Amino acid sequence: MKNGLLLVAMVLGGVGVASAGTPSGASMCDSLAASDSLSRISAGFDAQVNRRNVALFSGKKERIEDNVQSVEVGVNLFSWWQFFGTVGRSKVNWAGNDSAGMQYNKWSGGMHFKWGGFDIDQPNIMNGRLSFQNTVEFTQYRSDNNTRIENDTRSDNDVPRWSDTYADLTLNLDIYSKTQKDTQLIPYAFTLYGGPAFSTLSGHLNGSDLSENQKVGIVGGADIFFTYNCSIGAQVLFIDTRSFDMNVRYRF
Repeated sequence: MKNGLLLVAMVLGGVGVASAGTPSGASMCDSLAASDSLSRISAGFDAQVNRRNVALFSGKKERIEDNVQSVEVGVNLFSWWQFFGTVGRSKVNWAGNDSAGMQYNKWSGGMHFKWGGFDIDQPNIMNGRLSFQNTVEFTQYRSDNNTRIENDTRSDNDVPRWSDTYADLTLNLDIYSKTQKDTQLIPYAFTLYGGPAFSTLSGHLNGSDLSENQKVGIVGGADIFFTYNCSIGAQVLFIDTRSFDMNVRYRF
């Protein structure tokens, strides 16, 4: 069990460094059919680099590069259904305009819903459980009044801001410790996930409305549980360009 977990963790660790991602996607490591559940409250930290190509109403094309640090709190209604919220700050670069480098406030709310699933016994390295998970999240970014550029006379309605409505459907492979002895090993459990993702953007920049260039992409990631209630994860989201997320979660 230990060798199998370490082998998978090493392989995916290399992938995560090359292509990690966002939005929030730490696995619940549990499913509707599972008999054991994790703690109901979780807290964590995310470091993200979000990149998206956008189209302005004026016809101009732009690219957002958004560096975000945020904290997350999650509440499990059931072992397979979690609501979460995040708050944080971001530094956003809009290529080729005077809003580059502005600081934004960021908040989001969403849920993870894990369902179905069946056990895998062979091969030995893949002893675990397959299941599906849906994630839905709404994120809002808005610059604050203290970070406007010098001599900025725009009205409040012209302050750069945008929102992101996100949803995905992933296939999750959870690999668990099988015996009481195995629970003393590190890592305790491991999750790999991936699937299609959907995201729409709307907002306002330099007097013009904006929207996404592309809505559909793919998301994938991995979580390593060092104990039953402590994990680190990496995620990559590709919708016309790559975005990355690294996260830490603790379950109380």
